[in-house]
Amino acid sequence: MTIPDHLLPDENDARLRVGARPLPINQWVSEVDEQWQHDIDLKKHLLVSRHADVVGCVAGNDEACEETAQGIAESLGLAQDKTKRGISALEDVVARVADDVCILTINPAAELVLSAGVLCAPNRWQLAQKLGRPMQAVHAPVARYDTDLARPVDAFLTRLAVDRPMWRTNWGIVNDATFFQPLIPPATPEMSPGDLFLRVEFQTLRRLPASGAVVFTIRTFQEQLSDLVARVPRMAEVLTQLIDSLPDNVAQYKSIAPYRESLITWCSQH
Repeated sequence: MTIPDHLLPDENDARLRVGARPLPINQWVSEVDEQWQHDIDLKKHLLVSRHADVVGCVAGNDEACEETAQGIAESLGLAQDKTKRGISALEDVVARVADDVCILTINPAAELVLSAGVLCAPNRWQLAQKLGRPMQAVHAPVARYDTDLARPVDAFLTRLAVDRPMWRTNWGIVNDATFFQPLIPPATPEMSPGDLFLRVEFQTLRRLPASGAVVFTIRTFQEQLSDLVARVPRMAEVLTQLIDSLPDNVAQYKSIAPYRESLITWCSQH
């Protein structure tokens, strides 16, 4: 699997930041590519075999689910089953795109909370444990989130306008290429650094005009480091600088710490 070049991290991505950029108003999810059907096939299998783990909704959010389903379907020209309502309508549409979709709504305390989702490629978190929780609680395990990101994220989401959707990326290095990763697998420090994988998420955020909810989509890409560096040689230097400059607690959170020294050595030799 290949990560699109424009989604690859650079040296500045060691710093925690929102880093959002404008997204075309009619683009609700990632662009259709050669990996699109592969991702859909993985998702359809999980929707049958692990349904309770990958689909969830807090009661009272049918409108936001249906509005999101309609927006995604119309953006791609997908037919909709008009008999489906709420989370079922969302699941029906999301099962036919490569991206996962989460919905944030405002609770009585004026906090944005994770209210619904179809999440088949979690990056070591569980949908059921996060549903109904505000952003601070959802991101509690994220290193330095409370000090470096909580206020910028809150401000960003508060300002997010209906007519100005945004996109951003998130990256990590993993020892397991499984897309469905709700738990952190055991570390394998003996693993050759070239056999590890760069995992990148393409994320979009938009505010819905009717319900006022925020739609958060996630498309996951992965590429083995040996293949990536052979294809894009400059990434060896980028990864060396990126990994070397990560704060220790961020490296620990991203599960890079067990491989840090060997990764730097390997990248510097390629």
